Amino acid sequence: MTFITENNIANLYSAIIEMPIFDEYKLPPASKVDFVIVDDDSICGEYQPPEQGEPHVITISVARHSHLYPVLITLCHEILHMAVYTVSPKTEQYTSHKGLFLKLQKRVAKMYGFDPKEL
Repeated sequence: MTFITENNIANLYSAIIEMPIFDEYKLPPASKVDFVIVDDDSICGEYQPPEQGEPHVITISVARHSHLYPVLITLCHEILHMAVYTVSPKTEQYTSHKGLFLKLQKRVAKMYGFDPKEL
């Protein structure tokens, strides 16, 4: 049995969005996000913005994760994409790893002791 479940990811998400840096953005509560677990070795995780009233979607792959630390890193990475989306929802900037994403990535890595190359 794995600890990587939709409910556990939602709980981690709820904690993360209350923490410094993440709390600077109007991130939706976990109840407004669909958390999806897949077994796909082509991705670690993925963020999809809401479309036509649908919720935000954060996907985590169990094919690429078996321990908490990498799950935490991937979830933070996808939340950074979501934060960029909340700033510029009418653009595709949220898909980029440059600009605001890169700035946030560096801040989060420094604050929480993550390797920015992993985040």
